[in-house]
Amino acid sequence: MAPTVWNTWGWLSSGPRLDHERAAELGIATEREAAVRTAWINRCTTGNVWGPGDSAVVIRELDFDDGPAHLDLGIDLNAKNQEAPVLWDCTAGVGGTQEAAIKQAVEMWAITAGAAFMELLYQRGELADHIQHDDPEGLPGHHVIHGPVGVFAMNGDIGPLTEWFSDHPVVPRLGDALAGALDHPHLNGVKILCGGDRDTEMAEVRVNGEVHEQASAILRGLDWPRGAEFAYARTYLLVLPEHG
Repeated sequence: MAPTVWNTWGWLSSGPRLDHERAAELGIATEREAAVRTAWINRCTTGNVWGPGDSAVVIRELDFDDGPAHLDLGIDLNAKNQEAPVLWDCTAGVGGTQEAAIKQAVEMWAITAGAAFMELLYQRGELADHIQHDDPEGLPGHHVIHGPVGVFAMNGDIGPLTEWFSDHPVVPRLGDALAGALDHPHLNGVKILCGGDRDTEMAEVRVNGEVHEQASAILRGLDWPRGAEFAYARTYLLVLPEHG
C-alpha cells in the first residue's frame, strides 16, 4: 500500500498539451506557485491578506469539525472601497492536524482562484490562460481567464485526473448551463471541482459562490476518472463579457 501523501499536487494549464509540453508543466507550476505566494501570502496585515494593488482576500467562514477544513474566501478587487463587490469562493483541505488541513485548503485556493485573480490584474498570460470568446474551448461571447487545475491525491497518484483535465476541456461542456447564470455585468467567478473515492463522489460547480445544480449535474456525468483512493481536482474561471 502506498503511503499517505497529504500534499501531492498536480498542475496544468487549461487546454490540450502535447507530450513534450507536459514535461515542462512542473517547472511552469513551480514558477506560478512562487508568484502566487509572493503576491498574496507575503502581504499579510491585521484583518487582511493583501494582494496586488488594492485587492485583498477576506474570510467569511471557517469550519473545522474533526473533518476537512472548509473556508469561504472572497476576493475584493478594491478593498479600500467599501462599495466594491466581493467575489466569493469556497475551498476545503484535509490533513493530519487542523493547521495542516487549513493550510492545504488555502494553498489549493491560492493556486487556482488566486492565480486567476492575479492574472486578471497583471494580464501577462503567465499565471492563468486566456480563452477568447470565439475559441471552441471557451464560452461564446465571453473572455475566460482559466486558472490552473490543482490535483490532490491521498496515495500520491495524481496522474489520472491530471491527464483527464489536460485532454478534456471542461468549459465548453458546461457552457450552455453557465450562460444564463453569469449575472454579474462585468465579472463572474466559476469554481469547478470533482473527485472522490470508492465510497463517495463529489462534483460541484459554483457561480459567484452559489452552487449551480445544472452545471454540477453535467460535471458529475462526465467521464473523469474515479479511483478507490480519495483524489480531487479543482480549478477556477473568471468570466468577463467579450468587451469587459
